[in-house]
Amino acid sequence: MHNVNELRKIYASGTLETADGNKILLEELNYKKCIIGSDEAGKGEIFRPLVTAAAYIRPENIDKLIKAEVQDSKGYGETYAQAKEKIYSIGEQLTGFTSYKDFEGKAGKAIRTDYATFAVSILLNHEFNQRFEPGSGRKKSGNLFDLQRHEYKVVLQALAGAFPYDYVVVDDFQNGKDHDKILKEIDIPAGQAVIATKADSQVAAVACASVIAYYLTNLYVDALDKMLEEEYGINVPLDRSGNYNSENFQEPLKRLKKASKKGYEGFLEKYAKSYYMRKMDLGD
Repeated sequence: MHNVNELRKIYASGTLETADGNKILLEELNYKKCIIGSDEAGKGEIFRPLVTAAAYIRPENIDKLIKAEVQDSKGYGETYAQAKEKIYSIGEQLTGFTSYKDFEGKAGKAIRTDYATFAVSILLNHEFNQRFEPGSGRKKSGNLFDLQRHEYKVVLQALAGAFPYDYVVVDDFQNGKDHDKILKEIDIPAGQAVIATKADSQVAAVACASVIAYYLTNLYVDALDKMLEEEYGINVPLDRSGNYNSENFQEPLKRLKKASKKGYEGFLEKYAKSYYMRKMDLGD
């Protein structure tokens, strides 16, 4: 994890390029411009929903973000256990939310705090199951990029249509492909759009969006844990590591299956990404 002094240097070092090929210094981008940054979390995990966030950052916000040690959410630790303490502390600062219930009813709306103005869209897993079409071979991601572009469009338009910005910076979730589709979906001029690999580790606005998105995925799974305990008496939290066949991951699900096969099937249908369930084997 980077400290405050390291973050000041990171956000002032190097250059990025707009979609029409113009270079811009990170120092100018982060410290002198009004930026909308966007990132997402939860696209590849069974229980986390796909959460996409955008954050509008003015130059006067940057020092607050740095002092709060806002950085790429992966910078707080590779695992949920490593990152939990920092993510919850900083996530609460950025959003004002202490539980998923605080967010409900606010999807797609601009939310203002002392640190940023942000918008969030959440594609819950039962909706993901209805809309996701898996592919194969070179196109094994199916229509995932299409779903992501739609979610980015929701949050970016919520901010870009309401606040004066200089640039929109999007983390390159498509691995360098189809940038024209991104620009068309989000309706941002190429001269004001930056689509960059690892933008969350270079642009404070994207890092802010990254933390908000990851924090909300965790608040959502916290709500699932509470439901399992209240409705089924299962007080083993859902593991968030992504190691689907580990004992820690399977233990609460095995208990749920034993307590109620109908409840187990209903829980997975509503709260799990069914496509990823093929990676998990609970036995009979």
